[in-house]
Amino acid sequence: MLKVDRANDNKMNKPVYKHPDFVTQTDDKRIEKENKRLWLSLKIDSKLKEGLLVILKNPSRATKDISDKTVFNVTNYIYKNREKYRQFKNIGTITILNLIPFYQTYAELLATSNLNIVDKENIQTINDLTSKNENVIIAWGDHPKGLYTEYKELKRRILDILIANKNSVFYVDKLSKNGNPKHGQVWGYSNELKEYKI
Repeated sequence: MLKVDRANDNKMNKPVYKHPDFVTQTDDKRIEKENKRLWLSLKIDSKLKEGLLVILKNPSRATKDISDKTVFNVTNYIYKNREKYRQFKNIGTITILNLIPFYQTYAELLATSNLNIVDKENIQTINDLTSKNENVIIAWGDHPKGLYTEYKELKRRILDILIANKNSVFYVDKLSKNGNPKHGQVWGYSNELKEYKI
């Protein structure tokens, strides 16, 4: 069930999502002065030890204290499909990563920022975490407006990391005409999990 706190909407009337009840513990790594989140880890079953990584586009607003539409949707998709897919059956922790680590609800505004979109610390974090977890879902969607070149480089680097770390890579439902995996925000709970051939 959707848990939204509309009493705390920001000025643009964006709802504030709470993490689902099945999320028992959260942990995030943020660098506040740079408005950057390297990862968000969500414990969904303390008895299970396997981790699952999901690589999205960039953080919107989710932290260890609040969720957002994308993280809420992704965690619910995985939780509700634990019996359907063997890759989810023993998952105790979902870790959210991003191609671009900087908080921005409207990704197209990233192109007008003075940020170094190809962030070395973020790429190193993805390398570290993919070396410790087998299963990865890529869910970054198409490039934000004005960032085609940077996005292409980021995707190449991340796919190279996934090859080097011998990860099992998946996407949900379909690829876009540009070959990008469907963004986690628009996954349907009945959408199929598919193997991604790198």
